[in-house]
Amino acid sequence: MKWLPLVGFVFLGASALASANYETGLQEYQRGHYASAIHEWRTAAERGNADSQFALGMMFERGQGVGASIDEAYKWYRLAADNGLADAQVRLAELYLLGRLEGEPSSAAQWFERAATSGSAAAQFQLGLLYLEGEGVDADSSIAARRFELAAEQGHVAAQNNIGSLYETGRGVEQSFTRAFEWYEQAAKQNDPFAQNNLGAMHARGQGVERNHAWAVFWFVMAAQGGNDVARENIEASLPNLEEKKIVGSSVNIRSGASTNFDRIASLTRGTSVYVLGSMDGWSQVYFQDNGLPTLGWVSNTLIE
Repeated sequence: MKWLPLVGFVFLGASALASANYETGLQEYQRGHYASAIHEWRTAAERGNADSQFALGMMFERGQGVGASIDEAYKWYRLAADNGLADAQVRLAELYLLGRLEGEPSSAAQWFERAATSGSAAAQFQLGLLYLEGEGVDADSSIAARRFELAAEQGHVAAQNNIGSLYETGRGVEQSFTRAFEWYEQAAKQNDPFAQNNLGAMHARGQGVERNHAWAVFWFVMAAQGGNDVARENIEASLPNLEEKKIVGSSVNIRSGASTNFDRIASLTRGTSVYVLGSMDGWSQVYFQDNGLPTLGWVSNTLIE
């Protein structure tokens, strides 16, 4: 019971109490107190709190604080899903796709559909994949494209890359290099290595944008640093289109330059070959290899020739 001055008192209903239990459980979980978290979440879950039901499902799936049990996980996920929690609907769908729950891929599609109706970008993206491959649904690239674009508009990075790919190839949509470039760029700026490689390729080919090998190498390097091995090959193919120069200053002088990879560019020594991507205000952005790692940085123009 909570007293309010000059007004009287209010009683916290079951919903508010359940929410409080959920928050307490979350705090206990973050401290690593799994048993206490489960106690709080179970109390809230039994009062119908969907977030707590979902949390219990995760605990049983992972075996944290309890013995792992996919049946118990399903029980709590299903309660949360039936209560309209999109995250639970998505997780049920994923478990069907993974084969951890008995059922057809169509079961996964149905749960993704419910989550998508709730506005889940992850569900829209997964539906795009299902329609693209015809898994659990009839293959339809136009529906896949719509699903990807809906997710992409909500900022889903992988969906942005995928809808970019469909626009580039004209699959399920009218081909548009301009639209492909725009979507790749959005995902690339969110550090998606696949989109970064695709964006670099668009620059290299002059599709959707004026051809620019310097920008191509820039994005290929970003992709390679993110683990995209294809981008490494693309860098090598693009280097002949760039100007190669030599470092003529000492590494001490180079340290004064701002760099996207400061420690690595500070190790450059006299005579090292670099490729110039562009110059501005007396500085040049250069590409070079540092122990096999594609690297970018800025060097004073007085230190290269």
